[in-house]
Amino acid sequence: MTETCPIHYWAQQTPEHIAVEAGAVRLSYRTLNRRVASLAQQLARQGLMRGMPLLVPTRGSLQGVLLAWACLRAGVVFCPLNPAFPVAQQQALARRVQVTRVCQPESDFAYSSELPPISLDYRAEADPGEPPVLYASQRSNTILTSGSSGPPKAVLHRVGNHLASARGSASLIPVDPDSGWLLSLPLFHVGGYAIAFRVFLAGGRLVLDDATRPLAERLMQQPITHLSLVPTQLWRLLREGFDPRHTQLRELLLGGAAIPAPLVERLQRLGLTPKVSYGLSEMASQVCTGTPSAPGVVGQPLPGRQVRVVDGEIQVKGDTLFCGYLADGALDPAVNDEGWFATRDRGYFDDQQALVVEGRLDNVFISGGENIQPESIEQRLVDYPGVAQALVVAVPHPEWGERPVAFIEPQTDPLCHKALAAWVREALPGFMVPDAWLPWPPQVALKPSRKQFAELARRQLVDV
Repeated sequence: MTETCPIHYWAQQTPEHIAVEAGAVRLSYRTLNRRVASLAQQLARQGLMRGMPLLVPTRGSLQGVLLAWACLRAGVVFCPLNPAFPVAQQQALARRVQVTRVCQPESDFAYSSELPPISLDYRAEADPGEPPVLYASQRSNTILTSGSSGPPKAVLHRVGNHLASARGSASLIPVDPDSGWLLSLPLFHVGGYAIAFRVFLAGGRLVLDDATRPLAERLMQQPITHLSLVPTQLWRLLREGFDPRHTQLRELLLGGAAIPAPLVERLQRLGLTPKVSYGLSEMASQVCTGTPSAPGVVGQPLPGRQVRVVDGEIQVKGDTLFCGYLADGALDPAVNDEGWFATRDRGYFDDQQALVVEGRLDNVFISGGENIQPESIEQRLVDYPGVAQALVVAVPHPEWGERPVAFIEPQTDPLCHKALAAWVREALPGFMVPDAWLPWPPQVALKPSRKQFAELARRQLVDV
């Protein structure tokens, strides 16, 4: 199946409509189309042919967005990485996915001869000629999983996965030419990569992030109607004085962590009901989306997705399901004989046929013969007034085997640990009350690594 590149389509329909806003720079669909066409031609001249991978350390700059869509046009597999990764780590990941060329729109690292960099002119324009076509079956990109509960894996997608993901998302979160979606998540995260598809399919405006300006200020001054955040980002935004009544915001999508009930209630008092989402890299972002109603409830499957629960484990398949995991030239489809992907997430369907996600099966640990799901404790903790985020890990214990320990980030004022313990005990069994309360470490990624938190807890509490 083929279809015209949406950027080219809107360049013909609404050529002067703003497609990308990056600070003071605003690109119309006509200009965006011509710049993407030029970059696609430059990639071909550099010897990058259809199906070849290109390593791109990028967070979400204008150059990164242009290059991502130029790769789609040229059939080059876009392989974004966190530009903060050390060069040695980038090169090791490049070897895993057999990348031989790198392009650095946001850095000037010196790579070894095995990974020669290419240079591109991001301001050049070219006539796209015949309407550029996207092939649904074409390999489009790799995304590294977060590695929060194990080593990161390289997830390989087809173009059709992202087109189906965007269209299914729009069934519940409408996007139109008057929409402006902030690229608040990085391109190396599937949620960030997906935003551009949602916007360009609808002929809307992609607003790039700007870390130099407070987000609350930007929301009041810029035409941002759609926003994707994790809960900790939203807490920080509210501390900046965010009030949706003074913005153009229509849709707020929350995901990536337990959704605090006080956070939802506060937003609703301000006149905005957020959407909650369950998604994964292997399904090209969103799988289920709905309005928050109870802990862990993430709504019903979106169009193009199928979900079932087998022995407590969530399994998925559909039009958005990835090609497989890529490693050393081999592709592991990672599905069973019926085409279902086992997510290793634990959940069930409630009486309204909405999916309830309880946590990762891999995270369950045993304490004194009792199974403990740390996400259940985390959900209870973030529902406590004054808690911005929480993460629970297991530490060794001489009598019970392992015991839960909680890392807590307060919204503002310090929290009383006795009150937190009593709060947990009101809703959960006593053996799930954490034995210790540790401060949230500084400079933590949006999706914290449980392995790193567990190592930190062990150093502080066990290895002394």
